[in-house]
Amino acid sequence: MVVRVTAADGVPGRRLRVCLLAHPARLRELRRQVRSWAAAHTVPGAALDDLQLALGEAVSNGIEHAYRDRTPGVVEVELEMGLADDEPVVEVSVTDHGQWRPIPLRPRGRGRGLAIIGQLARRLNVASSTEGTRLTFVVPVRG
Repeated sequence: MVVRVTAADGVPGRRLRVCLLAHPARLRELRRQVRSWAAAHTVPGAALDDLQLALGEAVSNGIEHAYRDRTPGVVEVELEMGLADDEPVVEVSVTDHGQWRPIPLRPRGRGRGLAIIGQLARRLNVASSTEGTRLTFVVPVRG
């Protein structure tokens, strides 16, 4: 399901909210929605690339790890145009309702998603509880 927030004049709103089934096949639709939303806000290509990669890693974590050994649930994504330190950014929130899986001490060729997000974004925060996990971060929108 995709929820688009629009202004009264029909222009795409500053916020995009997407709720998707935690399944890898849903990533393609999410990328398409993000690309369309970003174009409406004139997000430059390099910033869109960073956003898509960081967001893809965050959502993939929810898809792959949150519902392990459980029936897949949903992953909720929210993007909003904003300012951080007087610089335009996309504020990102990715929430699942599954179980957090701690990062292994010795990853086997994988487990770099949060490190990748940390390189592309600022203010990365991971909050986990019995209700699920929420990742938040901001991606600079450089011209």
